[in-house]
Amino acid sequence: MNEITYPIILTYEDNMIYGGVPDLNIDNYATFGETVEEVLDNLKEIITLTLSDLEDNKNEFPKASEVKELKKILEDNQDILLLNMWLPYEKSKLKLEYKKKTLSIPTWLDILATQKNLNFSQILVKAIKKELNIKE
Repeated sequence: MNEITYPIILTYEDNMIYGGVPDLNIDNYATFGETVEEVLDNLKEIITLTLSDLEDNKNEFPKASEVKELKKILEDNQDILLLNMWLPYEKSKLKLEYKKKTLSIPTWLDILATQKNLNFSQILVKAIKKELNIKE
């Protein structure tokens, strides 16, 4: 199972946003942040770890609840969002692995870069992150 979607509950309290995933028994106060994006990022990590643990133990993933059913139990300071994520990508973010790539550059550029002891891999990673607008 690669793409997963679970409803999450956001709780707005004391100028903070808290998040949880009822279907995975992740408490509504399991994580928090100042923005919804921050809470979603934190929840993605928690969900990935929870689902990885289920996978490792050969357990099935819980079925996602219907949003209309969860709305019945919401309090005034809570909202529901559907969080969709691609599990292989989220797993790869937790465990930093490197992929070997073959690179072709002009010989003259290789000579100059080698003289300056430049790290090709490091430069390529920085350039790709910049191209994708990924901030460190």
